[in-house]
Amino acid sequence: MKTIDVRNKSIEDRFPLIFEKLDEFGEMDVIIETEPKPLIKRLKDEGYSVNVVNEGDHVKLEIRKPEIVPGRCPGAETIIRPKLQIVNCPHCGAEMERWTDEIKGVCENCGKEVIFDIDSCIQWCEYAKKCVGDERYEEIISTLEDVRKGPIPDVRKFIESG
Repeated sequence: MKTIDVRNKSIEDRFPLIFEKLDEFGEMDVIIETEPKPLIKRLKDEGYSVNVVNEGDHVKLEIRKPEIVPGRCPGAETIIRPKLQIVNCPHCGAEMERWTDEIKGVCENCGKEVIFDIDSCIQWCEYAKKCVGDERYEEIISTLEDVRKGPIPDVRKFIESG
């Protein structure tokens, strides 16, 4: 486990250094004089697990990789908060609008159905089952497989409203 000691760093340099090293290593231990509540809050808000160990004249923060926080997964962003995209129809080349959570659309220019690629973490993320639950995961994977085979179902049934 990588350990950094920030006791000799200025207060202004500590947070940027810690986050720079987290980007590099993913998790680490930080040696600091006292428990930095604002830093711990920010780390937890970003999904990190933080364990504070008092070691006499200093504190050790054991910072571990982000945990899955429903609704906070950046890979699910296109499903949870869809964005409008402009794409070209593969049939006629005309521009058409699509939302990132849509599997299909109809081109207003040529009237043909268009199947969109789904940019979903469900297909590749090792935490997908934990994030959406076993039953929902199986249902989504089954639906995505059906997309490759034929008629396209509406995936909006998988999106929970807040």
